[in-house]
Amino acid sequence: MKTHVRVGAAALIVVGLAAGCSRTTEGQVAQTTEPGPDLTSEPTATAQPTIPGLPGFEIPDIPGLPGLPGSDVPDVPPPPNATSMTCEEFADLDEATQKAVVRAILKDQGSGTDETAEMTALLMAGAMCQFMPGLTVSEIVTGSPP
Repeated sequence: MKTHVRVGAAALIVVGLAAGCSRTTEGQVAQTTEPGPDLTSEPTATAQPTIPGLPGFEIPDIPGLPGLPGSDVPDVPPPPNATSMTCEEFADLDEATQKAVVRAILKDQGSGTDETAEMTALLMAGAMCQFMPGLTVSEIVTGSPP
């Protein structure tokens, strides 16, 4: 008897779920006949850098964020062990010296001093060094295996 009640209850639940999932809401799609903006206007030029692959997306001007336009991090000479520095040592440096270390590694690699590469390497080194303090900053920036 208990088995019949359980089977009946399970059947009612399944039917209830199936009925609830099969319902649709009737309605119409909203349409408008109002004219949109003029498509022949000239695009405006900006002095902000854009991200390649995302046209029209501009990097915001965030004061104090290293590597971005508007940052107030001064340029300082890199320490003598910049290309062999461990992440543990890198984490103890101030922002200006961290930027100098990344710039020295990029210069040693032959990448030059591209602002986008610098910013990417600085953010990557800052994030990865928190999780892998035994690696060198050069290994993280260049992507070479330990």
